[in-house]
Amino acid sequence: MHHGGGDDTTNATLAIDPPTSELVILNGVPAHATFTATLTLANGAKRDVTADTLFAIDGNYGTFIANDLAIAVGGKVQVAGTYADKTGTAEVIARVKSVRVDPALPPGTVGLFDGPDNPALAPRIVYPPADTVMPRNLGDFEIHWTDAHANNVFEVSLHTEFSDVTVYVRGHNGLASAGAGASWSAFEATEWMSAVGTEKSVTYQVRGANTAMPGSVGAAPPQTAQLSNEEMAGGLYYWASASTTQVIGVFRHDMGKPGQPAEEFLTSNQTHGRCVACHVLSRDGTRMAITYDGGNDPATMVDVATATVAPTVASWNFGTFTPDNAQFLGIEDGTLVVRDGRTQALLATMPADTNVSHPDLSPDGTKLVYVTNPNGFHDWEFINGQIITRTYNQATRTFGPEQPLVDDGKNNFYPSWSPDGNWILFNKDVSGGNTYDDANSSTWVVKADGSKPPVQLASADESLGLTNSWARWAPFPQTAGPAFEPMFWITMASKRDFGVRLRNTGLFQRPAFGTPAKTSQLWMTPFFPDRATDGHDPSTKAFRLPFQNLDSSNHIAQWTERVVVIE
Repeated sequence: MHHGGGDDTTNATLAIDPPTSELVILNGVPAHATFTATLTLANGAKRDVTADTLFAIDGNYGTFIANDLAIAVGGKVQVAGTYADKTGTAEVIARVKSVRVDPALPPGTVGLFDGPDNPALAPRIVYPPADTVMPRNLGDFEIHWTDAHANNVFEVSLHTEFSDVTVYVRGHNGLASAGAGASWSAFEATEWMSAVGTEKSVTYQVRGANTAMPGSVGAAPPQTAQLSNEEMAGGLYYWASASTTQVIGVFRHDMGKPGQPAEEFLTSNQTHGRCVACHVLSRDGTRMAITYDGGNDPATMVDVATATVAPTVASWNFGTFTPDNAQFLGIEDGTLVVRDGRTQALLATMPADTNVSHPDLSPDGTKLVYVTNPNGFHDWEFINGQIITRTYNQATRTFGPEQPLVDDGKNNFYPSWSPDGNWILFNKDVSGGNTYDDANSSTWVVKADGSKPPVQLASADESLGLTNSWARWAPFPQTAGPAFEPMFWITMASKRDFGVRLRNTGLFQRPAFGTPAKTSQLWMTPFFPDRATDGHDPSTKAFRLPFQNLDSSNHIAQWTERVVVIE
């Protein structure tokens, strides 16, 4: 190929300058660098071809305008320049440096932490647990700690090879019942995202100092959070009850929008005070089935895109949509019926030897899982539940023979299919309790074909007495770690302590009983299918989803593939 001046570029090379550079992204402001491109001909002659070179970088890190790079994410990344059929590269190392100081702190606070570390004065991190696995786009990341010393100001930080994000806070803002010097701090979503960048883990640390006695610094041992390789997507709808603001009903959150609080979708503000609790979402997020006011009360359908509520024609307590939303399989007083997904017209009734409850269709719509209710109690409150699968033919509205999947003499309930159709997630009570608000509920998985015995998510459950219930799958598979280990996300409602902010010591009163009621929040854990296949615990320690209001008790987390914007 020949270019202006008659020079032969057949054996020419392209060089991008500077060949290596190191940039600092300070307090969230993108760093800039300017590059040039030089073509060297076979005879040694050089030509500046910057104006005619196309510069590019991985879009996860930054962007180019002509030859000017703006980079906003830390890491080591390659810059490529292309001129005609020639390509040259350069390496950029970008480091994130961010410092935020509580304006209420005195001048010189940052300098207090220049002293040597003294482990004897160290705070103790109580949340999150070390080595928890989290979505890389989690957002508002909280760290909780206690401090038995005289520290009155704290440095809270996130670190990777390429990032150093630090905030300075007063602390001592946690519940007194959580321990001496109970404190917590939250990183903003932008701080978290800039800190984690494209790394596979992030280290967090708390250090304490005393403004009255500057000198040595109490440093807690650094801990590590593992990160998913992919960002999390999908939408989560849940029921918020017992709120101190008296706003109850269905809230929702788009996992692709970290840092945003959950928004009201169908609450007492939109229903003129009527309670909407039980709800079922279609996989594509366009349809919702709801039940008003409580068990066996009127039920109906909602067009999510317009938030239009259809007239009530029946009552149901649990249900599941076919993949095309054309049919809804609901439980009505122990019987599974098939209704039209829009008109709610009755289409078929499933034959069964006992009352049934808690149905869920496989992702392809061809298989059904549900629980037997042999004692004929309420659809939402029974004992001795056994998990059954059978085929379903949507075209003929017929069911195959029942296939027992979990029949161990315990109470098994709330089953649901994994996004790949290979696993059934369910709750179990081994102590004889019933399904509703079961304090001793635990979380299990079993192969959908019954080829492997059930395995408990023991790390996520932690212990009995936490009401680990309503376990549900997030809709998309992901991977974790440098080996890209396959995983899914699972949520559960749980009445466990949340660091130093929630001790479940009776924030709310149940009017019917006049006794303190514990507060449920939504927690998440990874599920590693290969570990479950080998009979090992497929979970890690759970973490609280950060978009929730801590003043409400949250339950019945239902996932969809996307949050549909209301028109």
